[in-house]
Amino acid sequence: MRISRNNAGFTLIELMIVVAVIGILASIALPAYQDSIKRGKRAEARAEMLKAEGWLERFYTENNRYSNNAADDANTAFATRFTVIPSSGGPVNYNVALVVDRTTYTVTATPAGSMVGDVCGSYTKTNVGTLASTANNPSVCLK
Repeated sequence: MRISRNNAGFTLIELMIVVAVIGILASIALPAYQDSIKRGKRAEARAEMLKAEGWLERFYTENNRYSNNAADDANTAFATRFTVIPSSGGPVNYNVALVVDRTTYTVTATPAGSMVGDVCGSYTKTNVGTLASTANNPSVCLK
């Protein structure tokens, strides 16, 4: 009597091919995903810079100056609202600093945490509305 054996399942070669394909796909997808995350964090930094600009312009409209101390070199109200990005909590991606006098300001967002060493570097916003990046190719970073 002959017993027939039903071969069900996968061979070792087939499993190795599947693992190799998954590895290739992961090596392509992971860098693209990480780049997408960084672009999102940069966009958030630019949005916070615009929010800071709006806040400073409203402050100027109400007080006829950007600073709020006698020496005209600080705005403590700004420092309580804009210190890090994201402002909602979580890991810090950018530190925000303000250099101010009576009639001018410069807001700078410096990379921190996972954004240190980012190709776009720091973002700077001035009272004349200029948004700049310290990147070698700032047009890519200001999109």
